[in-house]
Amino acid sequence: MNLKRYSQLEDRRQTAYEKMYTAKIRKALISQTKHYIETGDLDNSMRLVVNEMYEVLMTDYLQRQWVQLQNNTLEKKTNFFIDTWKRWIQDFMMEKLTMRVTNIDDTTRERLRNVTLDGATAGETKTQIADRILKVMEGNATKQRARMIARTETGEAVNLAKTKSADDWEAETGMKIGKIWLHRGAKDPRDWHMSLDDGKVIPKDVPFIVNNPNTGESDKMMYPHDQSASAGNVINCGCQVLYRRMK
Repeated sequence: MNLKRYSQLEDRRQTAYEKMYTAKIRKALISQTKHYIETGDLDNSMRLVVNEMYEVLMTDYLQRQWVQLQNNTLEKKTNFFIDTWKRWIQDFMMEKLTMRVTNIDDTTRERLRNVTLDGATAGETKTQIADRILKVMEGNATKQRARMIARTETGEAVNLAKTKSADDWEAETGMKIGKIWLHRGAKDPRDWHMSLDDGKVIPKDVPFIVNNPNTGESDKMMYPHDQSASAGNVINCGCQVLYRRMK
């Protein structure tokens, strides 16, 4: 499969995931809002959605990257490390996702408290404040936030899974692997991310040099969504890494 065709297929697939989980995340945010009105705190609906998202996407892309790497090889490697990958996903969810969900929930709490304070300052009754909270949290701002969370977190899951799969492939076969940065469409694309999508393959252990002209920051990223990078290169990014066998 040529690179352009592969990029188009990956874009459509990840876009479908983003749309599906945008809807689920928005539903979770509204559920948390209603729970907050009743109890003063959030329920665990966001945790459930994010956990599901990572488990589904990681399982999918671990195998998809492996199959792509084995394509056209003389000896087909059918060992997908299923048990190893399941443990890796569970370990990731226990060790890393807790903090990510906590950060999302903390932002939600802050927004809810601010809306509550606005209502109290205006002298509204509890019922009026509750109506205000629902109106704000069911509006466009929540839709946009749900979309941003979905795009960021699906991008994280996809790139982590691809990297784990490529690492395992290289260890299993002894073949050297290279990588390509794939930029996906966006309403406000990062020009410096687009410039990295040049079709050039670099060795897997060599970082991409990602220069943000808006902030002057320069990040050495092993793949899109590398968590060592600055927030400006990670949040709301939909880019993907593609691993390929080196000739």
